[in-house]
Amino acid sequence: MSVQNSGSKALTGTVRVVGNEPFTQVVLTVGGNADRATGSRDYLIVGPLDEELREKYQGKKLTLHGTFCASPDPGFKKCFNPSKIVEGGDGTSR
Repeated sequence: MSVQNSGSKALTGTVRVVGNEPFTQVVLTVGGNADRATGSRDYLIVGPLDEELREKYQGKKLTLHGTFCASPDPGFKKCFNPSKIVEGGDGTSR
């Protein structure tokens, strides 16, 4: 995790969709193997990029820039509201 400016942080991890339909959530799993992820490494994703991450980036490793937030779901201790998606190691962003 690195500081981008005074309020923005960067998280790198794997985008996953967890839960059972119709109650699925988008999370970013940081560190280690996402196949063996534990909830302690999951950040619940909220905000306007939630659907784009769900539809286009599920299973992909990427970096998100945004802010930490209070989780609206008691099942998740950590929450992140991304404002920018950075793909790949070349810094390509959306």
